[in-house]
Amino acid sequence: MRYLKIGAILFFLLLVLLFIFQNSASLAAAIELKYGFGEYVIHKAIPVYLIIFCALFLGSAMVAFLDIVIIFKNKRQLKKQKKTIIELESELAQFRNQPLTESPVAAASETTGKALQDTPKP
Repeated sequence: MRYLKIGAILFFLLLVLLFIFQNSASLAAAIELKYGFGEYVIHKAIPVYLIIFCALFLGSAMVAFLDIVIIFKNKRQLKKQKKTIIELESELAQFRNQPLTESPVAAASETTGKALQDTPKP
């Protein structure tokens, strides 16, 4: 699986390099952006490759942030589950250590059941 992942990454990088070499003139072209703040207008010329790079970087940063949030959520859930398991195991150990004696409720129900069986039926 590891070699498959490395091969896929290398193939993707090869495609990126081919795209860059074939479109180097188009990627170097500048896009002019105008920012207007009241009376002040700022003109900026930004190359296309910088816009593409920023979009890829911001996308990967957002995915990394979401992964970190999911990791912390899973850790919190795991801690809760471990705590529940410990509580249930202690309860189970408590029930295992109880002596095997008949409870008075069970003994009373057995005697009433026998008394009902012994009564004559008309």
